[in-house]
Amino acid sequence: MINFIKKFSGIGVTEIWFADKFLFWHSFRLAAYMHVKNPAGKIFSITQNSHTVENDLSMPVAAIFSAFSKTVQTEIKQAEKYGVTCVFTEDAEMFTAFYNEFATFRQIDATSIKRLQQMQPYLKISIAVYNGNWIAAHSYLTDRESGIVRLMHAASQRLNTEVDKQVAGKANKLLHYFDMMQFKQQGFTLYDFGGYANNTTDKGLQGINKFKLSFGGVVTVCKNYVTYPYYILKKIAAVAGRLGKS
Repeated sequence: MINFIKKFSGIGVTEIWFADKFLFWHSFRLAAYMHVKNPAGKIFSITQNSHTVENDLSMPVAAIFSAFSKTVQTEIKQAEKYGVTCVFTEDAEMFTAFYNEFATFRQIDATSIKRLQQMQPYLKISIAVYNGNWIAAHSYLTDRESGIVRLMHAASQRLNTEVDKQVAGKANKLLHYFDMMQFKQQGFTLYDFGGYANNTTDKGLQGINKFKLSFGGVVTVCKNYVTYPYYILKKIAAVAGRLGKS
């Protein structure tokens, strides 16, 4: 279990991830329990179903790779031949700029350096580099207690018309594989792709679902528990355009 404080316009709220039990007094605070499977205890909250795709990192390396679709396997090897390299970085400022450019193309919520800093010490950032430039990047929440790593942000240069979209897409797949292998070596046992749009009719979200499943993981059902004070605050923040920002 991990928890950290997020702030909306200076108001601190608590997010607890991968918990196995509730603290009842959180019912009356700005708090949310995220990605919960079998909790003990009770809490007054709004319960929301949550779906994600999980890959079992406890399997042998060969089994993890062989579970990928043939296309993913081929494109990972091609990205390596192109000379794409993958590393971890602590440069939250560069990551924020890179991700927010991608978010602008995708018309999705941006993030901020402060938001990433609030996730410390659980935050990990990985990048794929091609010809000296970032071409893909991921951020993760990492919970050593539960053995879970959860993808929080993913961005690539595939929407940038000045970059070869084929190379960018393949580099992003290589980065996912690199991340899995690195986290496996560090003792993590579950790679969480950060969500799955269940029963969606949106073509874009269907494509994202297909991409995540192409790595051989399985769809898992969890629940999020959002206290009433936090739920109201998030509604206000959404209207004010403050979600994802500090």
